[in-house]
Amino acid sequence: MFEKGFHKPVLVDEVIEFLGFKKFAHSKTKGKFIDATLGLGGYELFLENFKLKILGIDVDEKSISIAKERLKKAGIVKDIVFEKANFRNISEVAKKHGFINSDIILFDLGVSSYQLESPSYGLSFKYPKAALDMRLDRQNNLVCARDILNFFDVGKLRSVFKLTLSDKDAYLLAREIVRERQENKFNTVGDLLKVVARVIRERDKRLNPATKVFLALRMVVNSEIENLKEALPLSFELLKRGGRLGVISFHSGEDRVVKKIFFDLEKEKKGKILIRKPVFPSTNEVLENPRSRSARLRIIEKI
Repeated sequence: MFEKGFHKPVLVDEVIEFLGFKKFAHSKTKGKFIDATLGLGGYELFLENFKLKILGIDVDEKSISIAKERLKKAGIVKDIVFEKANFRNISEVAKKHGFINSDIILFDLGVSSYQLESPSYGLSFKYPKAALDMRLDRQNNLVCARDILNFFDVGKLRSVFKLTLSDKDAYLLAREIVRERQENKFNTVGDLLKVVARVIRERDKRLNPATKVFLALRMVVNSEIENLKEALPLSFELLKRGGRLGVISFHSGEDRVVKKIFFDLEKEKKGKILIRKPVFPSTNEVLENPRSRSARLRIIEKI
């Protein structure tokens, strides 16, 4: 099913079960499914036995190109529409392609293994010589990670790193970055790794000290939290009554946003949260795909 080196989607069985795909196995009419974070089309490879019209949205043009080829090779490009866009524009994209009153909408907020393993994005600390970029949409996003490190003052840098680090570590790292750039500007992944090694001591031995630092930068460069806050209410409005919205998050900050928006929708009697606690990967899935360990799925149904 999955070619070597390709991103493996998480919680596939749970997504199919709880989001209601199974009702389209023998349905007379086709369901409308919006994949708001298409990536490399991983989930679509599991949906060929369901009667669906699919709208795949992704901000990364490279990922869309790969997804098209993968799904074409698998023989499942029929009834799939691809659109390069930020998911904050999901309403306009859905209206453009006739996906109003959709049955299922899914957000998978993690970056793909392809993006992490490609030095051109500068997302991974595995490639010290890679340019410190981190933009997923280089056509429309003009600010990259090195710009933030070279021009933000201590206060702004501290706010960036507080997304994933303690306040103390965020401040110490921000101060050290400002000191370093007075002599050496930040250009490569290695430039940042050098400073992180001087400041951060990760308590969890399974994590590289740079993991949370890179995550915070990526989130800010791509405005991930802001876009999510904008996109989820818009996505909910696109659902038909009885339609379901699912979000897979990988970070507590993202999950808090999802939880609050879902809670508010339920409080307003617009939706019903189907599972009170998030769904986590099984032990077997984590063993097979260690990157899934931090994934959590939340689902709400429109009423």
